[in-house]
Amino acid sequence: MPRTHGYSIKGERCYGTCDWGAKGRTNVIGALIGKILFAVGLFNCNIDTEVFKTWIKYFLLPNLKTNTVIVMDNATFHKNSQILNDIVKAGHFVEFLPAYSPDLNPIENKWAEKKAFIRKYKCSVTQCYAY
Repeated sequence: MPRTHGYSIKGERCYGTCDWGAKGRTNVIGALIGKILFAVGLFNCNIDTEVFKTWIKYFLLPNLKTNTVIVMDNATFHKNSQILNDIVKAGHFVEFLPAYSPDLNPIENKWAEKKAFIRKYKCSVTQCYAY
């Protein structure tokens, strides 16, 4: 629902520059090498096993050097046996973080940076990742 009220100087009309209407949700999947985000995929749907499998096949695996160790958290779709087999067949290794340890997952800090950037510059998710 759009916002109908806002703040302005007393006696002056309030004009908005942002469209605060519902825009839908964009989910982002990406990988982190060092401090660099890469293989970023934007999806306008919920992330499930099929979406994650697509990202692995078309975004991540073609961009990795051989014998890369892939570290993932314990999301259910990360542990799909077909996905794990595809990663191993491509010549990579998979390790999982300990359960309930987002503090050990450096990509969480990168997502926080991107969200702060979006809030600061009032840009869309698509604009934020268009680099």
